[in-house]
Amino acid sequence: MKPLRFVRSFSAVALLCATAALAQPRFDFDRTPGTLPKTVLPSRYTITLDLDPAAERFSGRAAIELRLRRAVPEIVLHAYKLQPRGVTLKAGGHERVLEVQADETRQTWRLVPADGKALPAGRATLVLAWDGEVQRTDSGLYRAPYGGGAPGAMLATQLEAVFARMVFPAFDEPSFRAVFELAVRTPEGVEVVSNTAERSVVGDGGQWLHRFAPTPPMPSYLVALAAGRFDALAGRAAGVPLRILTAPGKAAQGAYALEVTERVLPFYSAYFGQPYALPKLDQLAVPSTRFGAMEDWGLISYAENTLLFDPARSDARTRQRVFSIVAHEVAHQWFGNLVTAASWEEIWLNEAFATWMAEKATERFNPDWNIALRRREPIDDAMTRDAGSATRAIRSGAVPEDRVFDVFDDITYVKGGAVLAMLEQWIGAQAFRQGLAAYMAERRFSNATAGDLWHHIGRASGRDVRAVAASWTDQPGFPLVQADSRCENGRTRLALSQRRFGFDAEQAPGLWKLPLVVQHGGRTHTLLLEQAQAVTTLPGCPATPTLLNPGGQGFYRVAYTPAWHAALVARFAELPGTAQATLLADTLALAQSGRLPMSSLLDLLAQLPAVQGPARPALYAQARVALEFLAQSLRGSPAEGALHAAARALFAPELAALGWNPRAGEDSETEQLRNALISDLAAYGDEAVIAHARELFDADLAGRAALPPAIRRGVVGAVGRHADEARFRQLLQRLDAATNEEDRWLYAAAAASVPDAALARRLLARALDGTLPANIATTLPQMVGEAPGHEDLAYAFVVAEFARLGELAGPMFGARGWLLPGTVSASADAEVARRLLADQQRLVGDPGAATAARVASRITLRAQVRAAEAQRLAPALQALAARLARG
Repeated sequence: MKPLRFVRSFSAVALLCATAALAQPRFDFDRTPGTLPKTVLPSRYTITLDLDPAAERFSGRAAIELRLRRAVPEIVLHAYKLQPRGVTLKAGGHERVLEVQADETRQTWRLVPADGKALPAGRATLVLAWDGEVQRTDSGLYRAPYGGGAPGAMLATQLEAVFARMVFPAFDEPSFRAVFELAVRTPEGVEVVSNTAERSVVGDGGQWLHRFAPTPPMPSYLVALAAGRFDALAGRAAGVPLRILTAPGKAAQGAYALEVTERVLPFYSAYFGQPYALPKLDQLAVPSTRFGAMEDWGLISYAENTLLFDPARSDARTRQRVFSIVAHEVAHQWFGNLVTAASWEEIWLNEAFATWMAEKATERFNPDWNIALRRREPIDDAMTRDAGSATRAIRSGAVPEDRVFDVFDDITYVKGGAVLAMLEQWIGAQAFRQGLAAYMAERRFSNATAGDLWHHIGRASGRDVRAVAASWTDQPGFPLVQADSRCENGRTRLALSQRRFGFDAEQAPGLWKLPLVVQHGGRTHTLLLEQAQAVTTLPGCPATPTLLNPGGQGFYRVAYTPAWHAALVARFAELPGTAQATLLADTLALAQSGRLPMSSLLDLLAQLPAVQGPARPALYAQARVALEFLAQSLRGSPAEGALHAAARALFAPELAALGWNPRAGEDSETEQLRNALISDLAAYGDEAVIAHARELFDADLAGRAALPPAIRRGVVGAVGRHADEARFRQLLQRLDAATNEEDRWLYAAAAASVPDAALARRLLARALDGTLPANIATTLPQMVGEAPGHEDLAYAFVVAEFARLGELAGPMFGARGWLLPGTVSASADAEVARRLLADQQRLVGDPGAATAARVASRITLRAQVRAAEAQRLAPALQALAARLARG
């Protein structure tokens, strides 16, 4: 690519970026944020746990080797929901009793010498014994029951972010790395797996003692174990033994995940120039209870539906989800495990890089999935959040422990990953990779900050990466680039300006060091737009309109002049796929903000039937998102009927062209689109689709013809949205009979969309009757609230039962804080947003404020669009439907 040259620029204050760059020092343990004193350092934990998957409690003992950097009056470490049974300190041949002063609010134990004398500097061993409680939700040590032919339960762990302290006393912060050597005593016949290989199993009076090899130095949140009975599928890649572990009878469903691992593990080793650091890698499918996945070193754990793929039941979306999540978690074995973020303030170093690396692996091994187009949806969702009032910077300062999951969000994962992709494009792939390899080599088995990363990438590229990156990581929001061009003396004069894009007129201003990509006359140019305004010239005045951000890798919006935008709309079908997706996304955002009329979006949607080629499914997927936003915003308004008719006019011909049955050689994007169109057309009231979905569902229920996996999700969802009492009962029967997470989520979601309020109320009662796993039960109110007409019902249920639901939800990923906001996440009523903020503060307090604010911001955006468009958009929607009908 050829860099552009500024011929004239207008001054702007750029101090924000310059000062932000100074706020990114390199890692220094003593300056790293945390709650514990830095005076006592652990180097090795030797832990023995007594576990029984059938028991409600467990016990443990540990010897922690310490270095006291100076004399201290006490030792402070984390422990929560643990009951001490004795603590001593051994040093210099003497043993001293320490009294435990537990602080449940701070989740710490203060270990105070019983003799009242200070503890001297030097080496010592802290010896502790305790009892603990097995959790019902996915935090600490928890139980995961499973059904099927041999029902039972396994124990598993989830210690990130602050839950190691619920299993053993620990210096439970990322910068306190230490070696962990684990032993687990269980009833005879119970298997145990952990981060490292099992060294021995010794029988002793009806019990087994499992001993494991020591880990490398690592933070406490990466310790992992599971106990129960497992089936295993084995493989090998890059010289590393691999296993997929499942509940009994499900190992065969791990074949695809094993294949993914066998691909990405050698790819990552080569990319980073660092081999995988442990002698084995196990991946565990937890059969219930948990959400998501956790990258524990050597023993990654997953919700079952994110690791297992059943060819007889799973569809292309499940396959893509498994690939993406496995690729993400395996990437963490480098980003997060080998090199760990210094503190939760820097957690983006773990999560953004794993997101970015998983996309790189997807592009490498599944080019037909069109990741450059498919990543558009999560990026646009993150940009919508980032353009609202409830956003934050990627590096947003202090992270209180009771709000740590506020930073495990789309700003960290999606915006962080997108910013990395943009910087890589600006720097160049080779220099970026060289910088990462140097970063890994220098920081391996240690911690890092953003300053460490940009130091190495800057050295590799010869550019001031730190200052550019800081303008993206250390301030919230992103820019709107306004562009104007005209032909002067056979050259194109391009005038550019940047300002913060937002839906709130009162947002603080911003200025970015913006790597801008321009496609002009068949050539691609790049420049660094550092000021508020600039002008440049480009050779020639080609007939084809110039494109900004044509590959969609820039985390910014583009506003063209009206004539320029109209020219792009007229040539929409001829644009590259990524440029089509970017123009569609920018047009929706500009219309949401009032900078363009919403009819501009409809003009682009009218062009979709003319688009051919591999981008078509992704563009229809974008259209689905745009129309869903409008459907939520206009629900119950005079424009709702016209919107539904326009959606049917756009989507029904596409489903008819695709057919209901997959074709030989069909790509996964087309398969996913078909499934989604079935569901959407049912939601928009297409009677033919609803009737055919019912026929297929009834035939499957009667055993006449099984639902093909490729359309099962769409058909079941369509039936649920229009279910009468008989079909509602059938959905519940299938939910109760489900023996895997994929089916449980499918039938729970379908039942939750039932239109009858009395039936929805019956389903909500199931959340608290103990018949469903905690993860499904606590998500039911959100699923019911998303169904048209049921948000008040779901909201009232959560308010009335908050204490019980909150206990069931647990602390993982801030689940308790999502209970109430989730029920109104599809609302377009500004009064609902105000009520949510007040009720959330009353029920959850400050730890739930950010979650409620995020949802309230999205509600406010819909309310603004509703106020602007409810009365005036119907004619444009009717015109769109008529235009589509004419073909």
